[in-house]
Amino acid sequence: HLTDDHLVDFLQRCQKSLRPNGLIVIKDNVSYEGVVPDDVDSSVCRDLDIVHGLVSRAGLSIVHEEQQMDFPKEIYQVHTLALR
Repeated sequence: HLTDDHLVDFLQRCQKSLRPNGLIVIKDNVSYEGVVPDDVDSSVCRDLDIVHGLVSRAGLSIVHEEQQMDFPKEIYQVHTLALR
């Protein structure tokens, strides 16, 4: 998984490679609260406020956001964010 700082750095590098009017699209699991590490697959799940903050730290704006619907409450939400 990427640490917060590594994710911000990655997004900034992606932004530098964008063509005019290009987008960065992220689709990821989102926790209901805070940061939830998964030791089994070495991943981390962040809540939406944290994700929004990291996007902002990277100097990007969210131009569109959607949540995948009809997921059971027992599993993480899945959000797609279009960034510029």
